[in-house]
Amino acid sequence: MRTIGISHKTRYWQHYCFSNPPEGHRYARMPDLPWHFTGTRSEFLLHSKLFAPLPKPDIYHTYNAVVVNQRPWVVEVESYMPRLKGMDPGHPLYRWSLAKLAGRFCKALIFTSHQAMGRNIEHLTTAGVDETKMAVVYRAVEQFEPLPRGDRPFTILFAGNAFYRKGGVELLKAFQRMGRPDAHLVIISTLEVDWGVYPEPDEIAYVEKTIMDDSRITLHKRLPHEQLINHMRQADLFVSTTFQDPFNNTVLEAMGTGLPVICSNVGALPEVAQDGVNGWVLPVAARTSDDIAEEISARISQIMDDADLRERMALANKPLIDARFSIAVRNAALKRLYADALA
Repeated sequence: MRTIGISHKTRYWQHYCFSNPPEGHRYARMPDLPWHFTGTRSEFLLHSKLFAPLPKPDIYHTYNAVVVNQRPWVVEVESYMPRLKGMDPGHPLYRWSLAKLAGRFCKALIFTSHQAMGRNIEHLTTAGVDETKMAVVYRAVEQFEPLPRGDRPFTILFAGNAFYRKGGVELLKAFQRMGRPDAHLVIISTLEVDWGVYPEPDEIAYVEKTIMDDSRITLHKRLPHEQLINHMRQADLFVSTTFQDPFNNTVLEAMGTGLPVICSNVGALPEVAQDGVNGWVLPVAARTSDDIAEEISARISQIMDDADLRERMALANKPLIDARFSIAVRNAALKRLYADALA
């Protein structure tokens, strides 16, 4: 039995993946310096892992972090590596991180998408990182059966705290334009502004007033993940046309509950959803908010009025997940990577 040391499993997909290891392996939390508890904003400290000398796993598996210890390690990367975007690439700490990635103890860089690998490969190979150490291994998603529909209106679901960055405004506009009494919009979000998209005060006021005044809209500001999944299992369609995201895992989770999706072609999403197969993947770059909302509105109406299309798109999710995003596919790939790393 090989022990794979991990630093944390704070996200739901990490809990699922690390609770279901490849055969002959076990994941174990390894103590490391907890910089995130100090309130530091240092990218270098937050994305470097110095583990305690004991216990010693066979290999470390970190997420977006460079390992300081002189033991074999692999790093899973969703966006860029080293994760020091605010630092000058000529800075000594940046160069140190690159040297660690190129060094003999770093056995693999596991990218969560081809898009992530593509954005990294040139600068990493230029820094001396062996391209053969790079691989794409998708996240795995747990699958659930839909809950009984019962007597309820057609339900559209949005989930994501970064409401403005993830296309919440455009969905609200689309929903208002439709004006259909047989539609219900459920929003699970703290409506926060985080990064990438910064709305004007009048846009924030529009969102708050629209949600408050429309009886067809239900807002949940905070829900446990289990309840989020149950909302997905009771919905008919998931919409999140994000403007900036390396992955947007909620789209994959919605697919795992059998929901057709409307998402954007940002980040890894074109590798997750298939346009016209299990939903629609919309372009959002260089388009106005109203233009995007118009297309969302048309697609929602299309799937509302075509039960056969809705069923076909819902059923298309399982083969897509089984081929790329199942725990069996992920574990088979990781088992090979761990074996090569420890050969």
